[in-house]
Amino acid sequence: MELVPFSVINEYLKEKLLHPSRYSKSSYSFLKIFQHGLYFHFTKQKHKVIFNYLRFPFWFQLFVYWVKSKRPGIKKTSRHSLREYVILDPGRVVPGPDNQWHSIYFDKIIQLIGNDRLTVINQREGTQNRADYILKVLIGRLPSLDATEKKLLKEVNEALGFAHHSRQFTQPELRQIRSAMHIFFEEFRVYYNLLKNQPTQKLLFICHYHNEGLIAATKSLGIECIEFQHGLIASNDLYYVYHEQFASVIGKSFFPEKILVYGPYWKRILENGCEYHSHQIFVAGDYLYRVHQQELPAMNKENLVLVCAQKNMHDDYTRYVKELMSHLSLFPDWKVIVKLHPLEKNKEAYFALEAMGAEIRDIETPLDSLLMRAKIQISIYSTTFYDALGFDVCNYSLQNYGSMSDYAADMIAESVALPLFVHENPIHKFLSDFASAQSLAPRDQVYSSFNNRVVCEAIGLASS
Repeated sequence: MELVPFSVINEYLKEKLLHPSRYSKSSYSFLKIFQHGLYFHFTKQKHKVIFNYLRFPFWFQLFVYWVKSKRPGIKKTSRHSLREYVILDPGRVVPGPDNQWHSIYFDKIIQLIGNDRLTVINQREGTQNRADYILKVLIGRLPSLDATEKKLLKEVNEALGFAHHSRQFTQPELRQIRSAMHIFFEEFRVYYNLLKNQPTQKLLFICHYHNEGLIAATKSLGIECIEFQHGLIASNDLYYVYHEQFASVIGKSFFPEKILVYGPYWKRILENGCEYHSHQIFVAGDYLYRVHQQELPAMNKENLVLVCAQKNMHDDYTRYVKELMSHLSLFPDWKVIVKLHPLEKNKEAYFALEAMGAEIRDIETPLDSLLMRAKIQISIYSTTFYDALGFDVCNYSLQNYGSMSDYAADMIAESVALPLFVHENPIHKFLSDFASAQSLAPRDQVYSSFNNRVVCEAIGLASS
């Protein structure tokens, strides 16, 4: 994968997707699925191309699905019974003081709804999250296509046909787009058959992007789909704050009906795009599970620099930590802890830094407990800058460094971090910047108090 600044990718996508007729049909717009394919092409992710039948005649595709439904040796979908509310939990958990693992996104929401009206489905295996089902266990042999599935598959084919005949896309781009459309339709089939003939009325989840098949399934079945903010939302995101050029098709582009955010700051950002109207954005407050649920406790600060790494950016971060360790040789009473992203795939690259004296922490250490100890946090762009607000931490965003430097500049513009350059010693800078650090954005704009009433209103639950 080639890391490219989001601003560059966005300009490429805006040009390629200028004409909605090339990716939209009467019922749906495949805007976001085309985005996926074009993004994978632009960032040279050739492994994302998978074999599919979307170049074959429509009758042959129907025949393939019929044959797959008759294959022996695959058990039918496990019996399951869903309730009125379904939560799709990505499985991110943190340990609590009760020695139990808690869902970082949905712990409070689960308590609010109650087990008698709720089914929790884990989207990933191997997590300690408590759930009624694991998604993989519920997936078995799917039946042949019904009328709803055939209709959607036909629109997929028609949109691909228009894209091909437009000559707007190269053959490598079309291969990635077809692959993304195939994944979309396969995902749709899974969730459509999972939710079909169930009493479910509301589905709660995070990240609308790469969940278009899920959203298509809920819309086909009349189930309200509600997104919970998962982390950082920025003005130059690929899948948030859409440009007005997409306004004509955004309403049928597989977005959820509502989104809940942590604070008014995030609502203001989303209102700059065309994908959500103000009445669809609910300021729910800080619904994340935190070890210290109430007001922040007294913090015993240490001479500690916390580096919060980001997924798929191990080259940038390990290279910087090596530079950082040389800076800290002038301050032997300071130490460095590197906090890994929960979904980091290249952990070995980070653990190799322990030989230089850096400590590496994974998911077993809650972020809040590290922020309570640290005086300095360094990252490039990260939700952890927002998490640190109110913890008396001086945030530094590395500028003009790595592939996401334009995104890092936003952290300065949004007043959530101060600029830091690789050649600068962060301890020297911290000692002179301490007063400036007090001017960072107030925490209550980013993470306001959790509001039961707003959450209940958003998900259609009578408030207690």
